[in-house]
Amino acid sequence: MLIVDNLFNILCELLALFLYLLKHKKWGQHVKLCTNIMKPNKKGQIVRFHTPYPDENPDQLYVVLEIHTDVENTKAQIKALNTGLSFPPVNAVLVDDLVIVDVSTSDLIGHHVTIKKSDYSEVEGKVTNVREQKIMLDLTKGVKGVETNVWVTVIDNDGKEHSGTLFVC
Repeated sequence: MLIVDNLFNILCELLALFLYLLKHKKWGQHVKLCTNIMKPNKKGQIVRFHTPYPDENPDQLYVVLEIHTDVENTKAQIKALNTGLSFPPVNAVLVDDLVIVDVSTSDLIGHHVTIKKSDYSEVEGKVTNVREQKIMLDLTKGVKGVETNVWVTVIDNDGKEHSGTLFVC
């Protein structure tokens, strides 16, 4: 599994390099088709700039708030994450400048969270296991909170084990 993760990370970096070359060298349409894999295509995805400016933090993550496809060049409204600001800035940027990133889920182990089970019931408990160590996080705004695609196992207050997706109220 580690080899697959390493190969996937290398592939992501190669795709970012192709995006950079495509943007600055204006390569043909065949390269552009290969690079569509990692572009954000819906709100709630976690992204970063594939080639940030020298004065920007290359590890800065953003959440996609909206995708505007009705313009000549598809744009995304993004908001910076973990800035420490009460009101982080929201920016409109070209989707071609962004790549979807993997998010580490192993940091959730030991935290008290709410999950949504397959029968749509909600359970609170302490995370004991995550299905995938890294995931392309997908957030969806629900009626009572934000649903994710992060599968975890929790132990509730009665010691019973439950599995479901992370749910943020």
